[in-house]
Amino acid sequence: MESNERTEIKLVVKNEQELYSDLDPEDDFRESVKMYIRSKAAAADNNNIRLTVISKEPLDEDKFRSAVSNWTRDEKTLFKKTEKDTLKMLIGLLVFGSVMIVVSLALVNRFDLLKYSLLPILGSLALSRAVRIMIIEMPVIRAQRWMINEMEKNNMISFKYDTEPERN
Repeated sequence: MESNERTEIKLVVKNEQELYSDLDPEDDFRESVKMYIRSKAAAADNNNIRLTVISKEPLDEDKFRSAVSNWTRDEKTLFKKTEKDTLKMLIGLLVFGSVMIVVSLALVNRFDLLKYSLLPILGSLALSRAVRIMIIEMPVIRAQRWMINEMEKNNMISFKYDTEPERN
């Protein structure tokens, strides 16, 4: 069952320059802005997110949208690297564990003490870690990939400007 409702994340901006990193020549959010949006998005019930930027002064909307686009691109790149590293680890553990078990089984008839060595233990540990990756980490990676793709497709950004003077 899909929900068409959007989760709204409100971002109150007092000074536009506080949104962006001073060191990056590209439009890039400060880490505190990213952490705030991430925490609110993680608590959302769905991936349809409306980011509402509230400010007293007009903002450079194109710069803000560019920063969101840059951030999304960076997150996808980081995710792809993590996914690739996890797959390499899985393959390496499967190969290492299998080799250790096969070697210990092949040589146990010749060397009786080999069954008490570290070879079968290392092989078992490597294979158990590989199973953990397959059962726990790979489904999480698939869910994260789906969530990133859905969020990229379904997100909206809107701007609200509070032009009324403050009342004391």
